[in-house]
Amino acid sequence: MTTDMLPEILRRTISDDLAPVRPLLPVWLRTLYAVAVAAAGLAIVVATFELLLRPDIEQLPMWLSWGCTALQLVVGIVLMGMALREAVPGNGVPAGAITLAVITGVVMQILVGIATWMHSPGEPLITGHGLRAGLTCSTHDAALALPALAITLWLVFRALPMRPSIAGLLGGTGAAVTADAINHILCPMSDLRHVLVWHTGMIFGLMLVGWFAGRLWDRKRFGQS
Repeated sequence: MTTDMLPEILRRTISDDLAPVRPLLPVWLRTLYAVAVAAAGLAIVVATFELLLRPDIEQLPMWLSWGCTALQLVVGIVLMGMALREAVPGNGVPAGAITLAVITGVVMQILVGIATWMHSPGEPLITGHGLRAGLTCSTHDAALALPALAITLWLVFRALPMRPSIAGLLGGTGAAVTADAINHILCPMSDLRHVLVWHTGMIFGLMLVGWFAGRLWDRKRFGQS
């Protein structure tokens, strides 16, 4: 079938819709862009809130303080890179790899929290002030994650993903793990109730935000209400 066999109005519509496009940059380079923006955003948030290192940072072994922070940052970057790869049609991430990566990010945060609690009690959880402390930390987590989440989702949607909700889930998890890596050396509280409810809870919340953003973009793309 040649274009000569198409109705004139259809050929004209197709011709008018044609426009030059710019090829996508490699995944590693787009990931580098996302990391650069996220790093700048993290620095701005830390400076804006005047956040300081946790007072018991010297009591924690190096592998648990800066070592786990570096490891979580690497995992977060890998998750963001997987989101950007998932966004490219025909280049999706296998389901097993997605499950493993997401579980790794969550379990790592929980294990780091438990190890920190075992090595240092941190500041005590004052009765009656747990909600205020939790909301403060959740606000910091969200603010730290926002730059990474925003740039990752923007790059994901520019690539027209076939499974935007999965890409959003990966991006949300990566942003959350990245934020927790920084908050790990900032939050002065080691109490597991605080860590598991507010910090781990925020990770799940940001995962849902990324997933929902992908679903919403997909529905809007196809004009669904």
